[in-house]
Amino acid sequence: MTIIVLIGSMTLAFGFMKADISSIKKELEIKMSRSEYESNKNLLTYKLDVIMEDIAEIKEILKETK
Repeated sequence: MTIIVLIGSMTLAFGFMKADISSIKKELEIKMSRSEYESNKNLLTYKLDVIMEDIAEIKEILKETK
């Protein structure tokens, strides 16, 4: 009887650990997607800044040629 109770409690413990691991995994996936979003947003902002600087340089060149 003791062995059966011990096996049952071990099975429940492993089940709960697996559930905890899967919930932690989901949280990490959500955090990763947020960090990817932030990095993509920062990259986009940087590219737009570079494009705006290029446009300003082109405007200056056009003014000088007129």
